[in-house]
Amino acid sequence: MVICFYNHTVNKNQAVIFLSEEKHIRIYPLRCGSIRVSPKMAYGGELGLRGTAEMALCPDRARVELPVFAFLIEHPLGRLLFDCGWCREISPDGRYDVKAVRRILPERLAALYHPTLLKGEAIDERLAALGLQAEDIDCVLISHLDPDHVSGIRHLTGAKRFLMAEEERFWSCRTVYAMREPKELWRDRPIDVFWYKGTPLGPNRWSYDLFGDGSVQLINVPGHTDGQFAAKIQNGSRFALLTADAAYSPRSWEEMIVPGFGFNRLAQRKSLEWIRAEAALAGCAAVLASHDPGISGDVIVL
Repeated sequence: MVICFYNHTVNKNQAVIFLSEEKHIRIYPLRCGSIRVSPKMAYGGELGLRGTAEMALCPDRARVELPVFAFLIEHPLGRLLFDCGWCREISPDGRYDVKAVRRILPERLAALYHPTLLKGEAIDERLAALGLQAEDIDCVLISHLDPDHVSGIRHLTGAKRFLMAEEERFWSCRTVYAMREPKELWRDRPIDVFWYKGTPLGPNRWSYDLFGDGSVQLINVPGHTDGQFAAKIQNGSRFALLTADAAYSPRSWEEMIVPGFGFNRLAQRKSLEWIRAEAALAGCAAVLASHDPGISGDVIVL
């Protein structure tokens, strides 16, 4: 069986040997901004969408700062980005700028997030610090379309491909989702879609095998949004799991506290239960949540 991925054409059996015997996979956490939010955004329990107004009205003194992470994945078959953080326009001078935020986000989201992007934190700046540019990225994997995960796409024009789940694209056009996921941030980008397939993986047994060899599995973890995926990066017996917003930190799955912002509480809890089970497996090298302040920035090597 032959896998075709961008400019790569490899034999499937050879690819597995290549990964397990000769090459490592490296995952680089890249902090691409921050949000100052109500603590209930991360650990709201059963608050759900009905608490959005309450979270947006949270006074600044009660807010907590959480990082926004993207992840660079150096894989033998391609260089990937998992999400891309905030765009520079949200914070032109590297500080919180409410006028700039309101030019990019609708008022309801501006009040919710209070975003900041320090100088050097935009995704293109992070890549440049590693000696890379957008043209070096084979695929940008968009876990879901919330603005802190996708607005940085405007700095990645030269990337070879952008990819998201068809379910995420479909629901982003529906009224309640469109209020939260402004299409102006990404609709002018040529984003391809994939369809989940029935597999043994994930809370709903829906996933997509990016390379066809099991090394990068995009696994549906619904609840926060219907189409959101986590990425399970595996090399031999070891793996790392990138959770997107299905969890905010180890506290989420250790204490089973679902994030406070989501569309389906039962689905969120089911996704979190699956993450907890994955984190307990012997081969789990790391579970990386996109807003976890405990992430050190150290490179994960598989």
